[in-house]
Amino acid sequence: MSIPIPHRPSGILLGDPQASVTIDVFVDIQCPHSRAIWPNLMEVMRHYTGASVSLKTHLITLSNHRQAWDMSLGLFALAEGDADKFYGFATFLYERQDTFYNGPFLHKTHDDLRQLVADYAEEHGKVERDAFFERMDSSEIYVMARTPIRYAATRSVWATPTVFINNAGLVPVDQHSSLEDWQAVIDPLL
Repeated sequence: MSIPIPHRPSGILLGDPQASVTIDVFVDIQCPHSRAIWPNLMEVMRHYTGASVSLKTHLITLSNHRQAWDMSLGLFALAEGDADKFYGFATFLYERQDTFYNGPFLHKTHDDLRQLVADYAEEHGKVERDAFFERMDSSEIYVMARTPIRYAATRSVWATPTVFINNAGLVPVDQHSSLEDWQAVIDPLL
């Protein structure tokens, strides 16, 4: 079965769309390894501000992270396609990941999760709660949230974080890498 054509390509782009060096990262908002790589990615992008480097984040939901889907819907709903809002709220959520991880959420309900993401959206983005829920439940947000996992399947991505640089998948950087490690890979490409 083929994948339907989405309204927009997968991923939220930060940086120059015509960049010489492209970083594609597949992350899950509930994944502790994704949480570990996130500050490094933000540091890399700050370091290369003004350089021909871009980051495209593909937010996927792994099957063992049951809260990730609704958190992703909330992230896409708050961002409304705006990269700055997306990256800001993703950072905010990663900093609070322990509140929606499997253990702390074991005996909570789906409504508890929706209320939590709305609480965080209000705290971070000053959104109006009812409008936020309506946006979160829209078919547009549903498609935005499901597209990255379908794209991930075409790239044989099965774990997070997975990093591609200039479409190459065997890269020597991961969630344990320092800025200097990233520079050792990126600088020669510039």
